[in-house]
Amino acid sequence: MSLAEAVTEPPFANRQIHRALRVDVLREIVDELVKQGHAVWTGAKNSKDSCLLFWRKPEVWAGMIHQWANDRGMMNTVLTLFELASGDDTVGQEFHGLDSATLRKALDVLQSQGKAQLFVGTSDEDLGVKFFT
Repeated sequence: MSLAEAVTEPPFANRQIHRALRVDVLREIVDELVKQGHAVWTGAKNSKDSCLLFWRKPEVWAGMIHQWANDRGMMNTVLTLFELASGDDTVGQEFHGLDSATLRKALDVLQSQGKAQLFVGTSDEDLGVKFFT
């Protein structure tokens, strides 16, 4: 989300009363969300011009994905990011349809915990992941 664009749209702007949140105020709000783990800055290094907001923290998504893999007997099986986000086996799971940036953050969490290993592909959708118990 670009902060400059966000302040021109609801809920940060109300055209009926001609009021909008200032970019510097939104930047402070996002800074707090980043500190709490609910967002990350995505702009150029130290620019704080754009961010990615998380509905759920990557750690929560990571737990759901790992539990699903364990329940489905997918341990020690390599899956692609595409299979996790859009595959038939994940239909009905809360992470089905999750955007690739958030899914990647969740998989990074699992890798840092030693519960998964990521394999580089030609794109994020080709990225492979192997789950461990």
